[in-house]
Amino acid sequence: MSINPSAYLTRLLADDRIREVEIGRGDGRFGLSKTVSEPAPAGVVVTRKRPAHFVALTGAGRIDALLAQGGVKLADALEKRGSINVNNARVGPSDGSVPLMPAAGLKTVDPSDVTIAMPAEDGDPAVSDADRDAWNKFRVTYEATIEAPPYKVRGTLILLPSQDPLTLAGRGAELFLPVLNPVVEYMGAVVADVPRDSILVNRSYIRRVKATLAM
Repeated sequence: MSINPSAYLTRLLADDRIREVEIGRGDGRFGLSKTVSEPAPAGVVVTRKRPAHFVALTGAGRIDALLAQGGVKLADALEKRGSINVNNARVGPSDGSVPLMPAAGLKTVDPSDVTIAMPAEDGDPAVSDADRDAWNKFRVTYEATIEAPPYKVRGTLILLPSQDPLTLAGRGAELFLPVLNPVVEYMGAVVADVPRDSILVNRSYIRRVKATLAM
């Protein structure tokens, strides 16, 4: 059985705390901020006991599940842009404030419904150490604040020299943007269980980017 995860979450979680903030893409005045980002508080450490275990944050809440296909990285599964088969799905509010509820009928997740994807505490990191080391050798580092309503993400971007952080809200070859050392806020409150190394943000939900070159 395949159901729409956003509709499923909306039905289960509809209350005054779970609501999506509507923000337009603006008028093209996205600018480089001269303000240095605040130091990121420590998040959870990924332990890799269940590599396929991930969390998807949507406009309606969160989905906690296992990738049904073994040996596939979360980022690779998302970039296929087709529905992802999942097992052992559970759902709950975005901020993790209450225990998750089993969602036996939820068998697929559509990447287009996902605003932020991240490993669960026992899952594989969203960005491997090898990729991170390679990027640091020939890419440019920015400290950034990204608005992807109802979430705000602060963290580090490592971009190709040809990439302009001001264009990240547009279409790109990759649907999801890796953010390192992330802090995620939902409705102004920090989401406590975000992994400290990396997450993936859906570019189609980005409404504003403020970034400054890291020194």
